[in-house]
Amino acid sequence: MEKKDIQILVVDDHDHNLELVKWVFKTEDYNLLFAENGMQALELLKNNDIDLILLDIMMPDMDGFETCEKIKSNVNWVDIPIIFLTARTEINDIVSGFNHGGVDYISKPFSKEELIVRVRNHIHLKLMRDFLKNEMENVKESRNEFMRMMLNFGKSLEY
Repeated sequence: MEKKDIQILVVDDHDHNLELVKWVFKTEDYNLLFAENGMQALELLKNNDIDLILLDIMMPDMDGFETCEKIKSNVNWVDIPIIFLTARTEINDIVSGFNHGGVDYISKPFSKEELIVRVRNHIHLKLMRDFLKNEMENVKESRNEFMRMMLNFGKSLEY
């Protein structure tokens, strides 16, 4: 999979934060989608194959923790890595982010290089998990086909 095929959803209620993330990733060639709140994020998830989410915590109506919970409760989205990207720096917020299903937590202001590297790493991990999941499905299918063949072979010997 090429970088241009990777879709990252950025969720933040401040336009300048969305623009900053767009600027950070301008040379990375990822496909970025933007949402200004949790409800918009959930709508975008319905119609797009998202590979990673950068999620702010402090947003109106539905905060990042609740948004994360809703994402993780959907069987189609549970494996999407969520990185909290937020100004909240208290240890209880960080722990809560992980407890709600986040895979990483980056505090604002952030380092451009750090954000890029963490996103790359989590994208790589997701692609590897997806590959292994697909390979396991192939192994199961091969095993089932082998078992069917053996059953049919055994039946043919009975006659």
